[in-house]
Amino acid sequence: MPGPFLKDRYFIGLHISWWLLGLWLCGGIEYALALTYSDATFPPLSTSLVFFLSVAGLLAIVHFMVRRNAKSRQRFFARLPGLVFRIDEFGKIEFASDQGLNWAGASITDSLRNQIFDHEALMNLRRAAIEAKGEIQTTEMTVKTNHGEQRWVRIQMRALPPITPDCQIDCIIWDITELVEERNRRQESEERLKILETLSNEAIFLHDGGKCIDTNNAAERMFGYDRSELLLLSAADIISSETLPLVMANIRSGYDKPYEAIAVCKDGSKFPCEINGRNVVVQGQTLRLTSFTNISDRKFTEEQIRFQANHDALTSLPNRYLFMDRLNFAIKLSKRRRECFALMFIDIDEFKSLNDTGGHSTGDKALDEIAKRLTGTLRNVDTVARIGGDEFTIILPGTETPEDAELVARKLQTALSGSAIEFGDDLSPYTVTASIGIALYPDHGETVDELIAAADDAMYAAKKSGRNTFRFATNNRSRTE
Repeated sequence: MPGPFLKDRYFIGLHISWWLLGLWLCGGIEYALALTYSDATFPPLSTSLVFFLSVAGLLAIVHFMVRRNAKSRQRFFARLPGLVFRIDEFGKIEFASDQGLNWAGASITDSLRNQIFDHEALMNLRRAAIEAKGEIQTTEMTVKTNHGEQRWVRIQMRALPPITPDCQIDCIIWDITELVEERNRRQESEERLKILETLSNEAIFLHDGGKCIDTNNAAERMFGYDRSELLLLSAADIISSETLPLVMANIRSGYDKPYEAIAVCKDGSKFPCEINGRNVVVQGQTLRLTSFTNISDRKFTEEQIRFQANHDALTSLPNRYLFMDRLNFAIKLSKRRRECFALMFIDIDEFKSLNDTGGHSTGDKALDEIAKRLTGTLRNVDTVARIGGDEFTIILPGTETPEDAELVARKLQTALSGSAIEFGDDLSPYTVTASIGIALYPDHGETVDELIAAADDAMYAAKKSGRNTFRFATNNRSRTE
């Protein structure tokens, strides 16, 4: 560290020069000039002496003020929490604050320059400050203190005027290790969130009362909008009109359980979704965080399971369970409306022989074709069901008279036997005939069991009478072909 003499060398040099000049002016100049100009006149000696002493005093006052200002500056720097130091023209540290030295575990005389900063680093700081021409420059770097700690620091530096290659550089170092660690943790967290956001299939919206504030990449993929477009949308733009009231009510009430709705894409297509939302506080403002999950596949699977539970696997016709449910509904509806309907039981004639001859695959092909012919003959409101083997049932709503039922039975016979079923070169064509039993509600029964028993008995009566015919259930309104 430079001594007091070196620090004040410019003022000391100036004082010495002035004193020498003063001695010469106040003494030797009169004698020297008198030898040359005998008639020359000069100011009195007292006047020269007063001028000389005044200027010397002024220089002393300026020197004193500069020194006091420098000490005040050092005391101020010493109290700062950071390390304050000055770099001279040779890349050496000529001043450093006490607190900063304590933090670094060094003294200005031993290892501050050699261990915390090397000469090249100090010269780089000098060059950067000089190039900035008096502007404050900031940089971040790592240093290793004498305590063995690796710390992140922020260095602010400024060249002191006049800006010359040999000017001094003031620097202050702030320990920002915790700040950098927190920044790194936040950056890592944001990177993880971005990865999760990229991989997530859930569309996530942060919104205020349904007005979008922020969203993720999955929302772009799910709804077909760009991010900039999504930020301009509200719930009414992406929720179908039929489920929008439910969604808005849940937003207003803060409902936090999953529920289902219908979402609308940019192209107008719709898909079922599961919505899960909850209120969150962001910077003192209560917002709502909502996730959308496309449940189209789940709905399709549920429909498949439901369909398979209620339909025949071979023909896709309603099975016995769905048939019973629809028969119950037909009875209740007809009772409320005071209407009639017909129930038919159909048994395919000689079907066992076809199975024995051609095998079950041939029989399955025949059953599938029979199902198509039955459904192709009837109305959409009618129900055709396969309740087992080669047995089919038909519910005909609005069939008021036996004549109406008879007309349908004849159409079914024509459809079934009108053309033979072809199986290929190995087997002969199969001509379908069927025995049909017919029961009318409420004439032949008012309950499910009564109607089924009546139609079943009528079907067996048709078989006994020679097959390929139909019979009504036995009572005063029954009739035969």
